[in-house]
Amino acid sequence: MSTAEESVRDVVRKLVEDQLNVGGRALDPDDDLWNLGMTSLTCMGLMLNLEDALDVELPTELLQHETFRSVNTIVAAIDGAREDTLA
Repeated sequence: MSTAEESVRDVVRKLVEDQLNVGGRALDPDDDLWNLGMTSLTCMGLMLNLEDALDVELPTELLQHETFRSVNTIVAAIDGAREDTLA
């Protein structure tokens, strides 16, 4: 894993922990965020915070339940959005 990936993963994990207010619980990258209290409203706030913090815009087709299932799925979506921007 590259430093850039670790950095994105760290930012995503921090923003998820803040948005879901997990109370210091360490999130596993595959934890189901919807089972940890994610709602459509918290998901929207998380998406906006992610876009601001990582200077990326997620395409409309990625704005779905499965994209925001876990830290890993969010990181994959961000990586994909960045690759599409560079292409």
